[in-house]
Amino acid sequence: MISARVVLLLSVVLLPVGCGGEKHLPSSNPPEYDPTKVYTAPTSSVAKPLEQASSPVQLPPLEPGPNEMGEWKKVPVTPESLQLFNGIKSPCDALTKIVQGLGSAQLFTGKEGESFKQLLGPQAESVARSLDQQLFDNFKAQLGPTVADCPSPATGRKSSLSEPLHAPRRILTTGPSNSSFQLAQATPSGGEREGYTVTKGSVNIPIPPDAVGRKSREWRVEEGNSPGTAGDRNAFSLINGGYAKKCPSPDSGEEGAYAVEGDYEFTLVVDQTTNYSNGVRTEYNARSIHATLKGRVGDDAMLQYVDLDAILVIGRGGTNTPTRFAHQRQHVQFMPDRRMGGMPSRFSNWSVSEWDSALANTATGDAMSMLTLAVALFSGPIYLDAELQWTTPNTCVEILFNPATKTKKLGPNESVAVKTELRTKKEQALVSAKFKEAKERPTEGNGRVSPREDQSQPNKPVTFTYQAPTTRVKHSGFTVGAVSRAGVAAAKDREWEVVMDAAYVLEFQSRIISREPTEPVESVAAAKITLTSVEGKEDWYRGSGMLGYQTGPPPNRDPCSNLVMGHGTTRLDVAGISIKLSEGTDSASHQTGSADIELHYLIHPTNETIRPWAMVQHRCVPREPEPYPFFYPMYAVARGADEVNRLTGWTYVGQNGVVAKKVLRGNCGDHCEDQTVFTLREADDQNSPPK
Repeated sequence: MISARVVLLLSVVLLPVGCGGEKHLPSSNPPEYDPTKVYTAPTSSVAKPLEQASSPVQLPPLEPGPNEMGEWKKVPVTPESLQLFNGIKSPCDALTKIVQGLGSAQLFTGKEGESFKQLLGPQAESVARSLDQQLFDNFKAQLGPTVADCPSPATGRKSSLSEPLHAPRRILTTGPSNSSFQLAQATPSGGEREGYTVTKGSVNIPIPPDAVGRKSREWRVEEGNSPGTAGDRNAFSLINGGYAKKCPSPDSGEEGAYAVEGDYEFTLVVDQTTNYSNGVRTEYNARSIHATLKGRVGDDAMLQYVDLDAILVIGRGGTNTPTRFAHQRQHVQFMPDRRMGGMPSRFSNWSVSEWDSALANTATGDAMSMLTLAVALFSGPIYLDAELQWTTPNTCVEILFNPATKTKKLGPNESVAVKTELRTKKEQALVSAKFKEAKERPTEGNGRVSPREDQSQPNKPVTFTYQAPTTRVKHSGFTVGAVSRAGVAAAKDREWEVVMDAAYVLEFQSRIISREPTEPVESVAAAKITLTSVEGKEDWYRGSGMLGYQTGPPPNRDPCSNLVMGHGTTRLDVAGISIKLSEGTDSASHQTGSADIELHYLIHPTNETIRPWAMVQHRCVPREPEPYPFFYPMYAVARGADEVNRLTGWTYVGQNGVVAKKVLRGNCGDHCEDQTVFTLREADDQNSPPK
């Protein structure tokens, strides 16, 4: 007879291993498999769209059904069960061991394996090689780049996932009533698909949006559609994949502990119906494991170990015996090895409870242990991917300051106590944390912060004392990082700054010269606007002030030309200016940087006059003056819409208090020459408003 394990492994050759996503288990125990059911061939070979299709194979029930006799009992775990990954030196070693453990190493062992080898005859060795190769290719795809360069453990012809291995058509119908799944593989005449209608599909099973990993379901059904195959049906279904959450969450099992929840499922089912001269034979073979995982996180925010709790089931049955199931519950603790891409190591605390039934035996227990080891192998890399997420600064936790950043004004050498805590972003829960590497900003020695590191507890914040420098420096304050069981905080969210009103001054200078010979005129204007920060909008400022202007004729004006004159003030409003700077020094200690500035502003009308002239008795006689705004409309004509409504493209300066400049030039539609310069400066104490 051929063991359930052998045929189950052969079915892997026919199926690509899927990967990805969320738990997809029946909400209650499904009905037991019906060995009397006869399947008929479909009338059409057109497959359903993948989003509408579903696997036609019955999944095994994870828990014992109401009609299953037995009870839960603890069983000893043999030391050999933990030896699979002992002595491995690389991810490639681990991959080879699991391929051999599920493949050729068990293919022809024991009496059943020998019978199977005799049945295959000359094809036996190629079947073994093909099985190892297919397992290797599938597991390699699941484990990703860590094993991308691993050499194949098998040689010879590689079988495509869409090319099943064919043995001569033989039916094994003898043997004890409790024998395992038997071989009934046909080679259609005239071609690999002739005589069968094939339906196959694959769907991704969604995982939670706050998790990493992947999971899918794939299936393949071959149904006879010719006189020689009518009534035959071979169906295979595979679910494989899992996930781990991106952020640790409080562990109810221990106060102050944080853990990363995970989930993994592997289910493989073979369902076969064979129609032969004396009747119909059915065979059903399934094995499944559903594991819930919990990765414990240490004070250094690194993964310590993973607890795996699994429910396992192996089911088999058919025409000669009713379908029965063997059930186990297993617990094991393992540590993904970072040096080998997450391969499991340091197994411990392994315990097994078994549903004591007639189906339970040593071979079944070994097969279940292999499933548990496989889940540990595939879950390890997922947990290391999740670790990269929660150790990325500010992904899962955030720092709280009291008083908040940019809300406290300090005079020279004045000090403030800043209470600092760490909070999870999802639960908004305070968490114990180690605050470290507190430094003054924008450079060390700009003021003084103490202590440099300290430990906080929930509702017991760390207090950092910051003393301002003697002279005011932009962005004065301190930075600090935090590490905790719930994640890591750093970078921008760790900064605390002194509030600095009127940090910038915007200077405006403009000159317009008319080209009209009958109306020669020059106009200059200037303004200095103190900018103040906009509450609730980081990096945005606004301001308003007076713009002074002077308009008049150039020297040696032709007396027979229009006289344009005027002086006074009007308003210049900065509705908003966004100032984002990147500043530093090069290897020669020279100031370097860039400026990302966006200015929205409005100039109000000016009030010049024009005195036209008239020819009286061959003389130029001036008339009475009339209102004639000059600077305001000419400036507007010289500018494009973007230069008035949204001024960008500034040049960084970073010297002598000048932050950046923007130079504008225009020709007023060929009626003038215009040049305007905006200069953004750092505000000094004289520019600051009174406190």
